[in-house]
Amino acid sequence: MKLFIICVFLSFNCLSQENDSLLFQIISNENDTERFNLLYKAGFDLRNEDPELSYMYAKICEQEALKSNSIIHLAKSYNLLGVIFYKKGDYTKALQFQKKSLQLNKSINHEFGIAINHANIGNIYSDLNYLKLAEISYLQSLQSSNKTGNTLQITRCLINIGTLKYNQKQLQAAIKQFEEALKYANIITNHELIASCYNNIGTIMTEQNQPDSALMYLEEGLKIRQLIDDKLELADSYNNIALVYILQKDFNKALNFIELANEICQEYNYPEALTELYHTRSVFYETQQNFEMANIWLKKHYYLKDSLQEIENENTNSQFFEGETVYKTEYFATKTQKNNWLLISLIIMLIIIPLFLTQFKR
Repeated sequence: MKLFIICVFLSFNCLSQENDSLLFQIISNENDTERFNLLYKAGFDLRNEDPELSYMYAKICEQEALKSNSIIHLAKSYNLLGVIFYKKGDYTKALQFQKKSLQLNKSINHEFGIAINHANIGNIYSDLNYLKLAEISYLQSLQSSNKTGNTLQITRCLINIGTLKYNQKQLQAAIKQFEEALKYANIITNHELIASCYNNIGTIMTEQNQPDSALMYLEEGLKIRQLIDDKLELADSYNNIALVYILQKDFNKALNFIELANEICQEYNYPEALTELYHTRSVFYETQQNFEMANIWLKKHYYLKDSLQEIENENTNSQFFEGETVYKTEYFATKTQKNNWLLISLIIMLIIIPLFLTQFKR
């Protein structure tokens, strides 16, 4: 029994070093291009789940690129750092890294990288409410995407421009961009983007007081999201369809879709959608002239909205990226060597101890 417990303990110690081992495997790869690409991919995949670890991968990628004088991979590392700081809410650093990446991509005429940089810069300007600069960046991204023939990036650019037009209340111009994006999304059969385009067009038509047309587009988007089982986006679809039924004063159907949206928000802890749903509930009661209930839900809407803003501000002010830490590959080699010694110890114990016990019994 004691032997079993020791073996389990050693096994868990080995497994706890999994991330370090993975990184060491990447660093040990002798193919420079493959090593850079693996570092970038690992960092990019972790950007939402673990931004600190994503940052570490980006910095190692940067250091490796500088040592090898690889411009394209240095540009990719700066792009990833820009994305990480953007998600952190530090737009100043995000913009600095994206511009550094853009400059490098331009120096080697890497149009795909240029398109990505301009799109990311557009997102930063859009969040900062520099709408003209955002539009210029999106159009530059679209121009580079057209040169490469990258249909996916073209679709995303058109959606970005459409969203920008919508935020500026240029509703017809926004619909035009989303319709164009829908054509490209259908070419590559990207269901998520197809559903997004349908939903965006339907939302605008609701604001234009065209409930029948709005419902047609929103239901098409809903069908696709149900098909691909996109739970979180389903909450948005249900909420938008509820608003159409409120407009049509079909309150029973509206309430049904409100409850469907609420179930997803509660099950998946989706506060952003819940914020919008509280506003929809307020409109639901206001349309029925129940102003007391409308006011209660409106207060809930603003309270949750303010709470989310406070959390975002706290994340923006956090200092977990402060300082330019150098991540030495030797550290990861040492960590992995420790893993190897643990495995060797485990093997020795599994072989020698039973032999010893057998000898003792004799």
